[in-house]
Order: sequence, then C-alpha cells, then structure tokens
Amino acid sequence: MKRFIGTVQKRIGLLISVIGLAVVLTNLISISIEEDFISALGGFSVWSVFLATVPFIVSVFIESRLLKTLQVLVFLFMGIMNVMDSYQEFYGPGMFLASWLLMRHYGFLEKHAKIKNAAILLLLTGLSQFSAILHTQEGVYAGMTTLLYTLFLILLLIIIWRDMALQQEALKKENLSLRVNYRKLSAQLIELEEDQKPFDLKNVKISPAEERVIQTLTLYKASNREIAERLNIAESTVKLHLYNIYNKIGVDSRFDIIDLCKYNYKE
Repeated sequence: MKRFIGTVQKRIGLLISVIGLAVVLTNLISISIEEDFISALGGFSVWSVFLATVPFIVSVFIESRLLKTLQVLVFLFMGIMNVMDSYQEFYGPGMFLASWLLMRHYGFLEKHAKIKNAAILLLLTGLSQFSAILHTQEGVYAGMTTLLYTLFLILLLIIIWRDMALQQEALKKENLSLRVNYRKLSAQLIELEEDQKPFDLKNVKISPAEERVIQTLTLYKASNREIAERLNIAESTVKLHLYNIYNKIGVDSRFDIIDLCKYNYKE
C-alpha cells in the first residue's frame, strides 16, 4: 500500500478523492430526499464536485506533471469560487493556500517565484475585495480580515518551511560528511588488511602438533571436541596443546588465537 501511494501526488489524490466522493454522496442523498434521484444526479453540487474530483482519482494511479497541474488548478478554481461566494469565510483562501503549497512542492514556483507569489496574492486580494463589494455595502476593506488571516498563515508556513529546509540541508551535509569519512575509514581498513602479515609461529616455538590445533581452531572456529575429531587425537591432548599455545603466544583465550592467526591460513 505504501508503494502504491508512495508519492505526494498520489497521497493527495487519494485524500481528495475520498473527501470529494464523500461530498458527492452526501449532496446526492441530500438532494434525493427533497427531490428524486435523477434530479439529484443533475444537481450542480453533485456533478461539479465529481468532475473536480476526477483528476485526483486519476492521479492516484498515474504519476504525471499534467495531473499535478490539474490538482493545482482545481484547488485554485475552487478557491476562486469560494471567495466569490463568501468573502468572510476561510474556505476560499484555504483553497488558495492549498494550491500555493502544491505549487511549491511540485516545483512550479522555482522560476520567477516572487512574481508568481505576488500574482497569487494580488488575485486573492482582488477577488476578496470584489466579493465584498458584490455582497455588502461595507466597501473595499470588508474582506481584509480573512485576507490578513490567510497572509498570516502563509508567512507562518514559510517560516516553518524554511527552517525545515535548512535543517534538511544541514542533515544532507552531515550525511555527506559521514559518507566521506566512511570512505576514508574503509580505505584505511583495506590498507591495514593488506598490510597484515601472518603471525610468526616459529618465532614463539610452536610445535607442528600445536600448529595443527591452531590451524583447525582458526579455520573452523572449532570447539575442543571438534578439533580432537578433526585431528584424530584425544580431547585432553587438545586442551594440553591449547594450554601450551596460550603460554607461548601470550594470550588468554581461544578467540585471541583466532584473531592473532587469522592471516596465517586461507579457507
């Protein structure tokens, strides 16, 4: 399911599709109660919302720039309609805000961002004031309350967005630095591995029988019983050899022998 809706476009498409279809169904039932079902299907609040939902339904299944543009335009159109219907409600400016957020996320504001942002704000301002003139006698400033509230939210989102972007950039730099350090450490470890030489067993006077025990232990990480079986000797003899090996090499455990002699034998 996460892979199916793994992008912002698809998630938004699914969210709006569910909400849109729920609104269509609610309007259909509401109109059907007052009128008949056929009349309800032809109701503006039914078919217009359904048509507006269609691009979002399609965008759940198909990823494309055209569908992203349609998502932005649908929010923008709904914002215009809501503002013109009621300048005092937040639904219209909220739709403008959703459209603006999508444009930012989809990269539509990367070029000429200031001009586009100013155009969106001027469009919202003009529509709010025009709607106020149409619906009231209060004058041009009647819709300023909602407009200022919308502007406040936009500025708040920009502040938070920029801070998140800076944090993300810092994390990217830190991640890059860690990768560079990891590569350096890997290269150093490779050099160290290449420079390692077999431990000189003859120098510490390891006998041939003891070396066979060391070889079996190092190659197979074997227990005392397994070493005895592989070398066809008694387990007590293995223990004696290990005791002598510890003293000659100067280690305290079988794991130290394995680590010290790991370059002496190849599997």
